[in-house]
Amino acid sequence: MNAEQLVRDTLHEWADERTPPVGADLAGRALLRRRRRRATAVTVAAAAFALLAGGVVVPELAERDQPGHSGPGRMMTGDVSAYPGESPPRHLIAAGDVAVSAYQADRKTHNQDGMKRTSYTWHLYSPRTQRYEKTNWGWLDVAPGMKQAAVLEKTLPASRVGILDLDTGKVTKWIPLEHKAGGVQWSPDGKRLAVTTYSGYPDIETTARDRFTPHARTGYYLVDVDSGRKEYRPMGVDMDDGFVGVGRIDVRWSRDGTLLVVLGPPGGAIETWYDLEGRAKEKAPPYEGLDAAPSSLSPDGRYYTVGDGWTATVKETGTHRTVGPSSGMALAWADNDRLVRWECPPDRRCTRDWGERLVLTDPTGRIKTPLTGYRYNDTPQDWDPRITRR
Repeated sequence: MNAEQLVRDTLHEWADERTPPVGADLAGRALLRRRRRRATAVTVAAAAFALLAGGVVVPELAERDQPGHSGPGRMMTGDVSAYPGESPPRHLIAAGDVAVSAYQADRKTHNQDGMKRTSYTWHLYSPRTQRYEKTNWGWLDVAPGMKQAAVLEKTLPASRVGILDLDTGKVTKWIPLEHKAGGVQWSPDGKRLAVTTYSGYPDIETTARDRFTPHARTGYYLVDVDSGRKEYRPMGVDMDDGFVGVGRIDVRWSRDGTLLVVLGPPGGAIETWYDLEGRAKEKAPPYEGLDAAPSSLSPDGRYYTVGDGWTATVKETGTHRTVGPSSGMALAWADNDRLVRWECPPDRRCTRDWGERLVLTDPTGRIKTPLTGYRYNDTPQDWDPRITRR
């Protein structure tokens, strides 16, 4: 079969796909997942994507796959790089001005004495090898521009944060910390860090409802990367009896970098917003907060996204009209009219157990192209991406 015939047959097989609704039993799991996977929204500018197959480029297509089938090979054109046969990815996944800069994989959970401890391995994209490389870092975040990363050493919490040059793979600066850190995140402008401190290993939860995790958050630093100047603010976690203790509750930046959000434990205040002087704000900024998807507001302000932790809906800012049905969680805007989001197999509810893959879609979620293969919970295909403006 030649390339032209292959494309013709593929067009006949593909059709618009409907995403099934989420079951009501997922509410609790959605809140927990939101705590673990909350990401800073990013804005991007991307060219139109196309399918490259056998040397024939096909413009935007309505894509449809059978459940569990990722599709072979590589799809790449313009500024879109997709590997739908790879999960976790080995080569760069990117669309427009964003890319998967790193991901967590090799997740392992151990239960002992009423405590659940989760460990994982970070894989970081290397411009030198043009592949995702396994690292020995305990936690990391990649700066906008994908030139450097903030890293914490393997044994968490760590007593210093490093600034890693991605081109050379070398740490260019170490910033010592008087309070040990378990999490770090770059500000949207790439100039500052929010470094969350903990009294012990962060990724521990109690499995007994009346127990408090001994490895709770203790506070956070704001760090100016160029000067190394840092300011520390204590911020513990008040845990009442009657709910599970959660270890990792990192301090995060708002979309524009003017505020910080602190997630609380279940049963207490869900989230609190602070300005950079440490003063609490009464409410979340527009288009952010618990009902917002990580992608937040589109670059041109025409659309915004709302979500429940598993799925997301796109709405018009002017009319609040819903644009198309709910689809997989929206992670980042790929330009004014496209999103990078999770998508589930056809005719299956959207959960990590059933499988998800990254796709590039229009606002309705109907027109899409796969970026990665499917991931499945508690398997070698399980991974969590870090999406960064490049």
